[in-house]
Amino acid sequence: MTQQTDMHVAIIGGGLSGLYTAYLLHQQQIPFTLYEARERFGGRIMSLAAKNSQHPIIERFDLGPSWFWPDMHPLMAQVIEHFNLTAFQQYQTGAHLFDRGRGNAPQRHELGITTSPISMRVVGGMYSLIDAIIATLPNDSLKRMHHVKHIEQHSNEHLALTLDTVDGTHTITHSHAVVAMPLRLFSQHIQTTPTLPDSLLRHCQNTLTWMAAHAKFVAVYDTPFWREQGLSGSASSQTGPLVEIHDASAYQGKAALFGFVGVNAAARKTAGKQTIIDVALAQLTDLFGPHAAEPSDVFLVDWSDERFTATEQDKMGANSHPMYGIPSSLTPVWDSRLILAGTESASDAGGYLEGALSSALHAFQQLHTGKKIPAQ
Repeated sequence: MTQQTDMHVAIIGGGLSGLYTAYLLHQQQIPFTLYEARERFGGRIMSLAAKNSQHPIIERFDLGPSWFWPDMHPLMAQVIEHFNLTAFQQYQTGAHLFDRGRGNAPQRHELGITTSPISMRVVGGMYSLIDAIIATLPNDSLKRMHHVKHIEQHSNEHLALTLDTVDGTHTITHSHAVVAMPLRLFSQHIQTTPTLPDSLLRHCQNTLTWMAAHAKFVAVYDTPFWREQGLSGSASSQTGPLVEIHDASAYQGKAALFGFVGVNAAARKTAGKQTIIDVALAQLTDLFGPHAAEPSDVFLVDWSDERFTATEQDKMGANSHPMYGIPSSLTPVWDSRLILAGTESASDAGGYLEGALSSALHAFQQLHTGKKIPAQ
């Protein structure tokens, strides 16, 4: 497919995949409009500053993805470098704690646990990457609180998008659409005319949304007191509520511990947010001592409650990392005028930030076949 002079691409979803697609198009001066249903961009990337922070951009804590692995995710490493962001290694110095519960004291493993390949974080949290991409894009092409409900292929091969906005429902015509959102969410939130093939719809409906079943807890402290005890801040628990805990301290500034909540979505909803916070702090206190009971701030984000992340099916979660990607037999869609992106669409590193970037690059290549790919 060759580039057309009347090309104007709709990008549906303002997470990393959608924004990076917009960036690649903008570098080649291809017009686009990005529609995000939420009030914010970033999708599952969320980095929040602690209250009363003197450095709210640098001292942000990730409530979504925190890590990337340069040895496994070269595109992510290139993009971080391209946008002049600073990456640093996950803190792992010191002992690791194992909590088997039932009145047993935590077991201390002095050698700790070192991940291989190396886990890296970004100064200011992963949202620093979102900020950096947005800063390169024209503001009038980025639309928040624009919820696409319907995509129709017209006889002239253009696509009509029907959107709900704060000032009513509108229909806008584009030449192409990149759906940069979880496949299952797409299949349930957006209707298409004509209806997509049953085989493609089944694939979308059966593709679990990564991280949608999870909740993440962060406790912020003035100092990393656990390091003074020779602890890495990492712990594993068979009792919970936090089943996996790590040091989440800012590169410079406030300290933090974060944990993945092991209680399932239904039980979390029954217990309530404050109960989860209370028992998580009690667990951190049992593991790391009385200082852990007095955080300066706490965060709890339950992704299963995010309507633009999770569906009811997603709340069950998965026992292992799913196989992602879209079989080649199910594409292209509408002569490549409708392109599915997002990390769940990526056959390589699906579910990771790398998958979000690679699916964006793949979408761009479909829109811009035969052209040189800009440097990442």
